[in-house]
Amino acid sequence: MKARKVFWLVGGLGLVMLVAFHLGYGPYQPHFPIRQGQGEPYSALSREQSNLMADIRGIGLQKDRSQIGKVLAALQEDHPLVVISALMALGRLEDPEAEDDLLSLQRKLPWNSDLQPFIALALARIEAGRAFPEVKDERQLQAKMRHFLKAAKVSPSQIHKGALWYTEQCRKRLYSRWAPFEVQVLRQAAEMAGEAYQNGILNAFKVTGLDFSLDYASQLKAKLGQMSREHRIQWLVDSLSKKQVGRWEEDYEIQALADEELVASKAIIAKLQEMRTHRTQYRYHAGFALLFRTLACIGDHDSIPVVKSFLNDSDSWVRYYAKQALRYLEQRWRIVRATDY
Repeated sequence: MKARKVFWLVGGLGLVMLVAFHLGYGPYQPHFPIRQGQGEPYSALSREQSNLMADIRGIGLQKDRSQIGKVLAALQEDHPLVVISALMALGRLEDPEAEDDLLSLQRKLPWNSDLQPFIALALARIEAGRAFPEVKDERQLQAKMRHFLKAAKVSPSQIHKGALWYTEQCRKRLYSRWAPFEVQVLRQAAEMAGEAYQNGILNAFKVTGLDFSLDYASQLKAKLGQMSREHRIQWLVDSLSKKQVGRWEEDYEIQALADEELVASKAIIAKLQEMRTHRTQYRYHAGFALLFRTLACIGDHDSIPVVKSFLNDSDSWVRYYAKQALRYLEQRWRIVRATDY
């Protein structure tokens, strides 16, 4: 009798702990292992690999399911960054056709692989997209978001704790290679809400019940997701041009602007010409450097003459960053600055 009581007591405590974990009670417990520090560096990308990443990213953002074969083929690439780009794109496509390939890759890799969180992220978006292929109102958006979090196996409380933990780590400059899975889920939720907002659901961000201000990239997605394309491009160009220093967070702004492609390139060129004319208002080289980097991400060959014109600039750092961007532009070598954005 005593042994039975102990058994039920232990079993009951275990069940309570399991429920508490899934509801997000208690201290933060990451869903996937977090690699402290940068770890073993990835090998350098070749031009072909870098361009493939940019192509794949575009396919996902444009939701071009006709090119899913190219994205699925990229899962076989050797470089982790190329594979992660493919996983992000497959999540955005929300095409169930990718599910078998993703599950196969998931089984093949060790649990602590850098790729596992991104596989789970893609599978969760596909599952949510299958359940709600079209979102027409707030109720459907809420239901899709709940489905997404359930498929990702995280609660709003776990996302909240993960984001707070990550913010504190970044504040202490204890950077991990990738943000925790819970933060990646928050970023995708912000993107989904942005898509709904652009489709007329103006209360999209509020009805998700998530706090996007907890993570820089999520907050940026939420901010930009409520702007028109023209406003979004202008805001990003102005923001980057006024930076006094370049921080890691700027990669997200660069990537957001580069995602607007040739339309953004024209706005950047106009801004660089304005900055040259009104140089006293743009005294810091950081703004020039960040806009040059964005042009390298876009790969607009027509921007070469403007970048070249800065090779004789009075500021040696402006000359340096112009030369750096020019090398990529002339080689038609595009760059993805923020793979997980």
